[in-house]
Amino acid sequence: MKSRFLSRRQFLRDSGAVAGVSAWPGGTAALFALAQSACTSKEQAAAFKELSAIEAREFEAIAARIMPTTDTPGAREAGVIYFIDNAFHSVLHGIRDDMRNGLDEFAKDVAARFGGARFSDLPEADQDDMLASIEDTPFFTGLRTLTFCGFFGMSKYGGNRNDAGWKLVGMDPHAGAWQPPFGYYDAEYMEGESNGD
Repeated sequence: MKSRFLSRRQFLRDSGAVAGVSAWPGGTAALFALAQSACTSKEQAAAFKELSAIEAREFEAIAARIMPTTDTPGAREAGVIYFIDNAFHSVLHGIRDDMRNGLDEFAKDVAARFGGARFSDLPEADQDDMLASIEDTPFFTGLRTLTFCGFFGMSKYGGNRNDAGWKLVGMDPHAGAWQPPFGYYDAEYMEGESNGD
C-alpha cells in the first residue's frame, strides 16, 4: 500500500480519497446523517445491526490498516466499525451485499495464501501486502471511503470517538465552522466586538 511509505499526516494532506464519497448512493450528506445512530451503538458497545461478529472483526481489521494506530488513535479506537455497520443497515443497504461478497472473496484469497488464516490474525506486514494486492478494487475503495467517513465524521453525530480524526488534522472539535471570523464581510462586526461595542 502506498500509505505504508508515507506518514499518515502526509497521506491525509495529499490524498483526495474522501472526495469519492459523493458518488455513493445517497451522497455525502446521507453518509454523515447515519452517524447519529452510530453514536449510540459505539458508545454502548451495542450488538451489530448488520454485521456478524466475524464480518465485523474482519472489516475492522482492514479499517485498522487503512487508518492504523500510531502515536495517535486509528480506526479501531475511533469506533469506525460501528459507523460501517450502521451504513450497511441504512443508507448503504444497497451495497451491503456487494461489500460482503468482496469480503468473502478477499477472505478466500487470504486463506489460500496463508493456510486458512483470517486476515485479522495476520501480522501487519502480511495484512499490508494483502491490501496492496486489492487496493484498486471497488471493495477496497468502498471500505477506504467508509473508514474515512467513520473516522472524520462529526463526533456529536457518532462519527469519530473522542474527536480522534479532527484532532489528527489539527481541528478544534469545540469550534464550529460557523464561528467567526468568517471573512471580509464580518470584519466590521469583529472590530466592534474587539472594542466592546
